[in-house]
Amino acid sequence: MRYKILLVEDSKVIQQMYRNKLLLEEFTVVTADNGMEAIKILSQEKPDLILLDLMMPVMDGYKVLQVVKTDSKLSGIPVLVFSAQGQPEEIERALNLGAAGYFVKATSKPEKVVDKIRLILSQKLKNQEVAHYSLEIRNDTYDAVKLASDFSLNEMKCPNCQQPMLLSLIPDFSHEATWFCGKFYCPKCEG
Repeated sequence: MRYKILLVEDSKVIQQMYRNKLLLEEFTVVTADNGMEAIKILSQEKPDLILLDLMMPVMDGYKVLQVVKTDSKLSGIPVLVFSAQGQPEEIERALNLGAAGYFVKATSKPEKVVDKIRLILSQKLKNQEVAHYSLEIRNDTYDAVKLASDFSLNEMKCPNCQQPMLLSLIPDFSHEATWFCGKFYCPKCEG
């Protein structure tokens, strides 16, 4: 799964440098030149992480951070701040608004920023409770007979013990809509 990063940066040179680095690291990258553009993009798509500059025209990064962290649809998106500003009070303000981390551009190498992005995304994945569901498919309902026939499922019974097979469904979060991956298994033989 390729993670999508929203890169919000008004300097075209820095934006291009980080965009190229993130693309090389196999991230999908969407860019915004200012905070207002970032909010517009967030109304249309949901990135896995926001890499956010603070000092920008039109709408600064603090306001973007505030909007993201107070919107229930966006608040789960981690925001990593990278700014030319590095005063303790600026760092504290960003972290208090909900930033997942803070880098000062002048003293941070892109590799370190990418390492932090990977760490944040791996923690986010661990924190997402991955539910899975087990369903019994009744052989006499809807397309169960066709499904059993198409996939050689022996009337939805385990070929080893003849117990009813269950369908395990696991949410696939790489899609915007509700989507699942599934497999049939025997709760007795595989459980």
